[in-house]
Amino acid sequence: MSKITVKISMVLTVISLSGCVAAPLVITGLGATSVAVNETTGRTASDHIVSTIDGRDCRLSRMGKEDICQDEYPQFKFQVTTTSVAPSSVEEIESKYR
Repeated sequence: MSKITVKISMVLTVISLSGCVAAPLVITGLGATSVAVNETTGRTASDHIVSTIDGRDCRLSRMGKEDICQDEYPQFKFQVTTTSVAPSSVEEIESKYR
């Protein structure tokens, strides 16, 4: 068995043995977490878990099209801009919200 299969099996075993009460809470929490992570990063929670275990860029949506895991993470280009407006001081922010 590969490392990924063993680790996934261990996680599923722990979840299945946690009891009937905890299972719906875990599933609901995982669903909400997955939506939040996907909206923030463009990848699902499962993608992040598999990537962390494997150490490469993994996306389950690639299944059947190409290798699920690729060696290199995509390179993002960031552009920093300025607004020429000085940041607010703590006093200014506190006075606005009192």
